[in-house]
Amino acid sequence: MTKVVLDSGIFIASVYPEVLSAEAKELLQQMQASHMTLHAPTLLRYELIAVSRKAVYQTRVTREEGRIARDQLLSYPVTLHMDDALLKRGYELAEEYNRPTAYDAQYLALAERLSCDFWTADERLVNAVNAKSFGIRWLGDWQSPK
Repeated sequence: MTKVVLDSGIFIASVYPEVLSAEAKELLQQMQASHMTLHAPTLLRYELIAVSRKAVYQTRVTREEGRIARDQLLSYPVTLHMDDALLKRGYELAEEYNRPTAYDAQYLALAERLSCDFWTADERLVNAVNAKSFGIRWLGDWQSPK
């Protein structure tokens, strides 16, 4: 099976209305139909919960809609990874690419470890890292095979 790392932005855009929501939904459907295994650092789950709660707090969605979205986000079949070596490598990558935090770099470190593509909804990250370095791919560049 082909492995792929996805950041939280892909999952969030598949559930909440975002600029690239249609692309996120199609990308996830295509990956699942192709039996790709989805991977992410454990951080993913915390990011998904934080975004769901914030949407309710900001009254962008109702409490019930927030819970439904939360449950949908948590239902994606994602293999989660976390260990000290991954955390340290993420920190090193954040330093290497002069990133202000190490959150996004955890996804980069995982893609590097698994030698697979990394899809993100964060265009600034793609521009900062150099797309060839990690097989990093921006959601906005995804083309439906239809």
